[in-house]
Amino acid sequence: MKRISFICYVILLLAPFAQPKLTVAGDQHSDFTPPNFPAMGVPINNEVEADRPGFADLSKFADEAWILPVRSSHLSPGKIASRALNMPGLQPLFLVGDDPQSLTWLRQRASELQELGAAGLAVEVVDTEALARIRAAAPGITILPVNGNDIATRLQIEHYPVLITATSLEQ
Repeated sequence: MKRISFICYVILLLAPFAQPKLTVAGDQHSDFTPPNFPAMGVPINNEVEADRPGFADLSKFADEAWILPVRSSHLSPGKIASRALNMPGLQPLFLVGDDPQSLTWLRQRASELQELGAAGLAVEVVDTEALARIRAAAPGITILPVNGNDIATRLQIEHYPVLITATSLEQ
């Protein structure tokens, strides 16, 4: 019995060394993978140029018209009941639309939102003019057009405008 236990221990100790080499997609050329990935702009050897940014700043995207209109079928303008949240680490964000209630809410709370460093999600936007009106109501705050259905479902909310922080959900 001790001999079997000893053999099991040896096998367990050597098992990590017996695994095959990890192969990453793009390491090997085939008929299905081109020698480089021009659509992604990344060389196949994964060497990224040092002067190239590592992320895209979507708030300065050249033309956002491609994503518009944005409609969030799970959300509509209206009143919400404030409640406590327990989401440590969540950066403040808010949801708005291009409706009069959202624009008024933004104008009234713009300085508070800026102090919090809150990012805005425009969850109902018809066109670029509507997005410009939303951004004009809160100058200096990043507001991006995004479908809000997933957030609405996860946080069980039905209405906007709403401010979401790590500790509360409020209007």
